[in-house]
Parts: sequence; structure tokens; C-alpha cells
Amino acid sequence: MSAGSGVRGEYAKSAQVRKRIVDAATEEFAESGFRAGTMKNIAERATISQRGLVHHFASKEELLLEVLEVRAAESAQLMLSSDPRDVLRSVVDVMVDNARRPGLVELHTVLFAEATSSEHPAHAHHAHRLQLWRDYLTSVFETLHREGALAPGLDPEVVATTLVAVQDGVQLQWLYHPEKIDMAGAVHDYLASIVPGWSRSSVV
Repeated sequence: MSAGSGVRGEYAKSAQVRKRIVDAATEEFAESGFRAGTMKNIAERATISQRGLVHHFASKEELLLEVLEVRAAESAQLMLSSDPRDVLRSVVDVMVDNARRPGLVELHTVLFAEATSSEHPAHAHHAHRLQLWRDYLTSVFETLHREGALAPGLDPEVVATTLVAVQDGVQLQWLYHPEKIDMAGAVHDYLASIVPGWSRSSVV
């Protein structure tokens, strides 16, 4: 085997270990929250030594940001469209995906509350992502408004802010009563109420 092949093999192995650590951290933060979660517990979940964990992630704060970036990248993959109606469908698709991964919903909900403190390591991350998401949705609803597709009298920016609130509020209720709350259905019906004639299954 060439030296180059050896390097690639080591890189692949390292990437696998990092993924295992991030998955373990996601579980730990979802169950315990960021502040109560520990590097020791994460190392145990990932079946790696604490020294090995620190080799890949020097601090709990660094690991948290990696967890958030991975989840943001996963959600972004569902939003790759320039058609505003397809974007709305993707918003519902994200909720369907979230329902399959309750641990991530718990993590998001816990961290979203914890990170309101300006001293929290994820505060800047959440503030930035939240602003980007609102701005993106505002542009989507502005397009629909120009097309005459948005319900009369609605302000695109207000609608965008309300949609974010609906998403987070529905997820919170779902965590308490998953057997009663249909997250995707609730978000779908809200979108259908502000974009008359639109539905997830409609063909444009």
C-alpha cells in the first residue's frame, strides 16, 4: 500500500471517529442539555477515551458548535430550491424529518432556550442562524406576495417571523404529546392558510 493510501485510510478512520463523537454528543446534549452534559459522558457514549475525545474536540463548546453545524447542514439539504412553493414543501419535509429524530428536536428546544443567554457558547450561532432563516423566509414570502399568491393584507416579514414561531411552538408541544401532535400537518395547514390554493401535494 502506498503512503498516500495510508493517509487516506487514516483520514477516513478519523472522520468515522468524529462522526461517532458528534452522534454521541447529540444524544448527550438532547438528554441533559448543554450545561449538564459532560465530556466524560460523551466519551463513554462514543466508546472512546476522554483523551481521545479531546484530541478531536478540545472543548465541550467546540463540540456543541459542530453538532449545530451538522444539523444545520442536514436541514439545508432539504431546502435546495429556488421555487417558493417548493421551499414551503421543504419546510414541511423538515418537520417530517424531525419527527423521526426526537433526540434532535429535544436538543434544539433545550439549546434554543439555554442559548438566549449572551454568555452561552451557542448564543451567537443561534442568533445568526435565526436571523438568516427569518431573512430567507421573508424573501420567499415576498416573492409569493409579488405573484399575488400570499393572502391579502399579510406582511411577508411578519409571516416569516410567525412561521418560525409556529415551527418551534409545534415542536415544543410535540415533545410533550407526540401521540397527539402532527408537527408536519400543523405547519402544512398554517402555510396553506396564508398561501391560498397551495398544498404540499399540489402540482404547480
